[in-house]
Amino acid sequence: MLYGLFVINILDLTVRGFWGYHLFLILLYFLPFLAVGLVAGFEHWRLLLGLGLLTSLMNDLFYGFIGNALGWTRFELKQWMAWQLGFYGFDVKWYFNGGFFKIPVSSLLMGISIYARIVAVYFLLRCENTLNNRREVFR
Repeated sequence: MLYGLFVINILDLTVRGFWGYHLFLILLYFLPFLAVGLVAGFEHWRLLLGLGLLTSLMNDLFYGFIGNALGWTRFELKQWMAWQLGFYGFDVKWYFNGGFFKIPVSSLLMGISIYARIVAVYFLLRCENTLNNRREVFR
């Protein structure tokens, strides 16, 4: 969580605008966990995927707070968080830069993405925990 909260947010606040930037950011969300999987094996892939998604949530939910705390942004945090959580509907504030394609990101799309990732992280980590508990029983 600290990786997403600090490393990813600081990178996202300072590095901007190159071709395919948001695809690069997605790679960074998962890179440490991919490295763990390559070294330790992918038996616990649900945990690795859940941690990557949790990292992305740390970026999307705390970018404004970290930026303001560092003095690099001046977001009105109530409005910023309301936009992130989808309460501004179809209002577009930025475009997903996928290199060859760009996608307008509305408040609603961002909110749905955040809620879907929260549900996915919950089920991935719960499933991983359940499988680990079953493995312990059969040892």
